[in-house]
Formats: sequence, C-alpha cells, structure tokens
Amino acid sequence: MFEFHGMEQDGKTLAGYNLMVGGGMGRTHNKETTFARAADHLGYVDKADLTEALKAILAAQRDHGNREVRANARLKYLVHTLGVENFKKLTESYMGKKIQPWVPLPDWKMVDWMGWHPQGDGKYFLGVNIEQGRIIDRDGVNLKSFMRAVVDKYNIDMRLTPTQSVVLCGIDPKDKDDVDAMMLKYGIKGIQEIDPFTRRSIACPAFPLCGLAQAEAERVMPSFNKRMGELMTKIGLPGESFVIRMTGCPNGCARPYMAEVAFVGQGPDLYQVWLGGSPDQAGRTGWQWIDKMKAADMETTLEPVFYMWKTQRSNADEALGDFLHRVGKDNINAFRDSYTAGTAFTNVKVEKTKMPMLMGSLGLNSKASSNSRKSSGPRKQQVSSRLSLSLLPLSLLPLFSLLPPVVHTSFVCSVIVASRRGINDMYMYTYIYI
Repeated sequence: MFEFHGMEQDGKTLAGYNLMVGGGMGRTHNKETTFARAADHLGYVDKADLTEALKAILAAQRDHGNREVRANARLKYLVHTLGVENFKKLTESYMGKKIQPWVPLPDWKMVDWMGWHPQGDGKYFLGVNIEQGRIIDRDGVNLKSFMRAVVDKYNIDMRLTPTQSVVLCGIDPKDKDDVDAMMLKYGIKGIQEIDPFTRRSIACPAFPLCGLAQAEAERVMPSFNKRMGELMTKIGLPGESFVIRMTGCPNGCARPYMAEVAFVGQGPDLYQVWLGGSPDQAGRTGWQWIDKMKAADMETTLEPVFYMWKTQRSNADEALGDFLHRVGKDNINAFRDSYTAGTAFTNVKVEKTKMPMLMGSLGLNSKASSNSRKSSGPRKQQVSSRLSLSLLPLSLLPLFSLLPPVVHTSFVCSVIVASRRGINDMYMYTYIYI
C-alpha cells in the first residue's frame, strides 16, 4: 500500500509517498495461524524512488515469503514474523538505499461523500447510497434504471466507493434540480432519508453467489440494520450508529475485522461476532468475541455490550468501537457475565437524539479537530493528480516479472492509491492476483 503524502511548495508537484505493509483481512475459522492484520508504517520514499521501493518489497516477499504453507503465503505473515523494522531492513537491502522515516500526517477521518457537494471546478458531484452495493430495480427503488438514465442524459463520470456506493461526478449546477427530480421519479432516497446503520454498513454477496459462503450476508444485512436501529432506540440511544460489517465466511471480503461490530458467517444462520474496530476504519482490527451466535439472538447477545457502552463511555461522543477497544475483551466478558437480562430496558434514560449525519462526512467534519483530515471536495489541480495516480498501477505491472513462474495463488499484491485530498478520500483498489 502506498499513500499519497503531499505536494511540493508549488502546490502542484507530488512530493512522495508514505508506505504501509502487512495488512490483510483473510483468515480461516479455527486456524489460529491465519489472522486479520492492519498494515504497519514502513516509511517514506520520494516520488522518484517509489518504483524501486515496490520492487524491493515484492522481491522480499518472493525470496522470503512462506512457500510451504499456502494459507500463510501472504505478505502480511512475513511482516508479522519478521516485525516491521526487520522487514524494513530487508527491503532496504534489496532497494540499495534507506527508506526515510514515516512522515506524520493529520488524523484520518472516514468520509463517504454521500449527497451533493461542490466539486471545486464549478460543478457538483452526488453521492448515491447503494444498499449493500446491489444495483437493481426492486421494491419501487429502481437504482439500475436511474443510473442508466442519468448517465445517458448527462454523460457524467461515476466513481465506485469502498462503502459499496456510487458518486456521480461533473454535474452542472443548472442540472441539479433535474437530477433530484430523476431520483424522485425512480424512487431513489436522498442521503437525508437513509438511516445511519444502512449508510455505514456493508456486506459481501454470500449466498447464493459465493461458493465459500457459510451463512447469509447481503440478503440479511438490511434486516440486521433495522433491528440494530430498533435496539438502539429501545435502550435509549435514538439515532446512534456505528460501523457494521457482515460476511458469509471468514475470508473478509467486506472488511469485517475493521468494523466496530461485525458478523462473520460460521454456519447456517450462525455468526462469529467481532468487536472493537475503529469508527474511522484506521489503525487497528477488532477482535473475535464469541462464536456461533444465532442470527435470531443478535439483540440478546449484544444487549449487555450496548448497555455497558451507554453507562460507562467516557462521554456521549465516545464511539462504540473506541469504547470497546479501550475497556477490552476481559472487562466486557465480566460485565456480560454479571448482567441481568432486560436491565437495559428498565427505567430507560433516553439520551439526547443524535443529529443527522452531515451529508459529506458521516458527521465527522464538523466535530473533527483542526489537525484532522477535513476536505471540501476536489480542487482543479487535484484532478490531474488523480488521473495520473489512477494510471500508476498499470505502470507497475512489469514489477510482477520479478515473481517466480509458480507462486501460490493466495499471494495478492494490493496496490492502493489513497490520495487523501478531496474526492480521493475514497480509496481506489487494484487487486492483481498472481
């Protein structure tokens, strides 16, 4: 993974990149030698050194990655085994020069860019929430027909987001009202009408499309979102929400291990529950809490967790994932074991209703500290940067000639262009399977 760092003093020239290595979601149930892992900070390289640095990383994996056990063939296991500092030294030995220290960056804040936003060049972009990423005409919500119609009429560009939604770009101000009318015509909800759990959740397709699925995901996620919202209201936290992920198996396609609460398929209507990820999807994974929760038992299973959060959080703004990460698994289990079912619904003190999330930023831009990542949309000079960065992975394809003719298919090189300026707060993923 390489991360766009910044511009030179002229405001136009790309300076260089911070590099991160060792992240990955895939794991296998009951095989503790496989695990999800957040990436480590490797260091910073100047723009001119990026290709050589990536060659060195690939060469290190080629020569030192696990070639005996396919389940442990990924780069993340090599980084975990060596430690990031030793992996850095190994990479430098291939690169022939030192990797510079990581350049500190402002705090990362997750934004989803839903709703209308000025684009910075006189035009607008519109983020359209796609529930669980399924573009289809169903139950009066004609997403597929709307997308076809709006693109045909205005010839606009589209961007896919890592939260399974779509951003329509380059809309003239004079056309905004007409696009809104088209949304109404096709039954598309505006972002202000989307409940926060639906907006912040994603699921993998699972059944009936995936042969690896052990449980439902996409088809039941809407009902889980509805039930979660009702549970929040019942315990006195109306309008509260957090990041939820659901997958039908442990391979991690919907990034469940980064979520504040995640459900990972473990059998028909059975889920492994993960807790404690970051609300900003940054810096850490969550941890496995319990196995084989029945889908019908979701409320009773999580009731003590949510009540503990409500009554013991440091302040009303402490996110669920941050709270669970702070108190830890042992304290949560101790609280659960001493909890009397139904306590959360007795003499309920209703917390102040959370205000609707701001349309661009999941409500984070207005609350973020001055040094956190805040963005008002792309600027003209960033458009050219985005185009050149988007093409960069193609220029890196020759690097894969370094790999041996026979490489485990489980080895995946993930090149992530993460320009954290403007609309490029949305990651672009390029997966190359060898």
